[in-house]
Amino acid sequence: MTELSIYSAEDAQKFEIELRNRIKKSPVFMCIGTEKVFSDSLGPRVGTILNGKMNTPAFIYGMCEQNITAENLLYCYNFIKALHPECQIVVIDAAVGSAEQIGKIQISDGGIYPGAATNKNLPSVGDLGIVGIVAERGMNDFYTLNSEKDKLVARVAQFIADGITKSRTA
Repeated sequence: MTELSIYSAEDAQKFEIELRNRIKKSPVFMCIGTEKVFSDSLGPRVGTILNGKMNTPAFIYGMCEQNITAENLLYCYNFIKALHPECQIVVIDAAVGSAEQIGKIQISDGGIYPGAATNKNLPSVGDLGIVGIVAERGMNDFYTLNSEKDKLVARVAQFIADGITKSRTA
């Protein structure tokens, strides 16, 4: 797993390079979350940004107002796998961590376990995972809404979307 900070210009370049090396030619992006839970809105925000920014055609699932959540996760994942059987599925989701990890992005080969922050018991999904740490461990912080958290989630979403779009155009 690679962990990079959204506050470092050097890490932004490393993120782009990591993605260029790890994302295959025709990926499918699965952005998990809902804007109904503020910290969990990272995935749909990234999906919406990608949908408007991608220069090369890409399949993007999970955007604002078209959420992939715990309730429909397995259905959506199986649908994506059936529709794109040969494609790499890149999963993007919000995560919790230590106070020092807030604002970090983690990239990992293999699937991720969505819903772990809220103690949901969901299966691993995806081939490549990108998670943005947007809250400190503990359910209260994950559900707290404030303007600073809005700025953080927006910045993490933009960092991830920029890294993906730059890695796909190079």
